[in-house]
Parts: sequence; C-alpha cells; structure tokens
Amino acid sequence: MVAALATLGFGPGVVPARAAVTDKLPDLAVLAPFGFRIEISPEGRRLLRFSTVIVNKGSGPLQLFGFDPDGVTSKDDILQVRQQVLQSDGTFRTRNTTATMRWAADGHNHFHIQDGQRIELQNSHAVAVERWAKTGFCFLDSYKWSSTQPARYDNAHFVCNVSPNRTVPMGISVRWGDIYRSTIALQWIDITGLPSGDYRIMLSADPPFQTLGRFLESDESNNRGWATIRLTRSSVTLLTSSPSP
Repeated sequence: MVAALATLGFGPGVVPARAAVTDKLPDLAVLAPFGFRIEISPEGRRLLRFSTVIVNKGSGPLQLFGFDPDGVTSKDDILQVRQQVLQSDGTFRTRNTTATMRWAADGHNHFHIQDGQRIELQNSHAVAVERWAKTGFCFLDSYKWSSTQPARYDNAHFVCNVSPNRTVPMGISVRWGDIYRSTIALQWIDITGLPSGDYRIMLSADPPFQTLGRFLESDESNNRGWATIRLTRSSVTLLTSSPSP
C-alpha cells in the first residue's frame, strides 16, 4: 500500500509539487473619444476639445513607479520607470521599461509618463493631418468603469507625486479607467485652417515602440480607439465610433 501511494506522489518523504507562479497581467484598452466641441482661444485659434478614457480589463493592475537612480527625486529630474507585475501568489515582480516620467508644469503639477497616449486627427485617406497637444499622462483610478472595488491608485497613495520612499507611483486597477476630460489643460487638437469635412480621431494607449508597447500586457491588439467626426467652421458632429472594449 505504501508503495502504491509513493507511485502517486504522496508516499513517505514526497512533497506535493507547488503550482507554478504566473503573471496576472494588465490589459489596457481604449474607449472611443467623446464629448467633442470647438473652442476659440483668446488668440483666435480653433481648438477641437474632447474626452478620452483608458481602461484596464486585465487580470492584474497596471502598476508603475518612477525613480531617479541617484535616489534624490526632484521636479527637475527625468525619472526612469519600472513596472511591477502582480503574480498569482500575491507578490509582485519588477521589470525595467523604456518609459520616462517628467514633472508637468502645465497646470497639472505632478509627474507624467511621457507619451503614454497618442492621438492623431486623420483625413479620409488615414493620413495624419494634426496631432494632440498633450504628451504627458498621470495614470490613476479616475474613472470607475466596471469595478466593484475602491480606487487604489489615487492621491491618498501619493499617485503621480513623490512618495515617502522617494519613488513616484502610478497605475490603473483592474476594471478601473483613467479619464482625461475635455476641460483639462492641453486636451485639444489645433484645427485652425483645417478644411470642413469628415475626419477620424485615432487614440492609442501605450503606443508601440518597435513592435510592442513599453508596458507588459496580456493583449496588445486592443490599445486603440477611434471616432469619426464631421467638422465645419463652427461645429463638430460625431458620426461613428469604435465599439466598447
């Protein structure tokens, strides 16, 4: 009987194998841009304003932190960025990225990931005619997409600011999103002089550098959202948009 049990792996001195530890990866996806309107600047320029949302539909959070290798983080520093990937045993593993963080002095007054999103205004031939003014982004839980859990990446946890351990944390929890409303600084495309017609707004989250984005995700194929709009001199009309992720 003992021999039979040993054959099954539960005999004397045999320790059952532990389950392999696996990654619980984030999955950034994009809601279609919305809330379009035209604003005339004090200088008379036509600005197309709109709102955008990036959501995390993965099994783990997008968790990042910026740091200065010399250990003294200040607003003048360009910070290196590491990603922390949740493991199935509840721990995190840390990986290097090619992303950087900078202090935003444009009215946001916190650190931003550089080029965390990219938006183009494309003509009917899918050629970019204008690009977004905004280039830096603070990833945080600012849009309760479909989560039943409280926000984790928020001001109470020093998100986008220097924490007590001298790093700058940011991220998006599972089933949460990060919204950039049409009213915030630089949330526009300058369309001064652009002819009336139909255009497409194309938004990419963690836009690809080489073949993959800088942050490890479970799915790199759903990082884009779009909306087709009709522009006139004084109005903007939403025609069609990408489906919800």
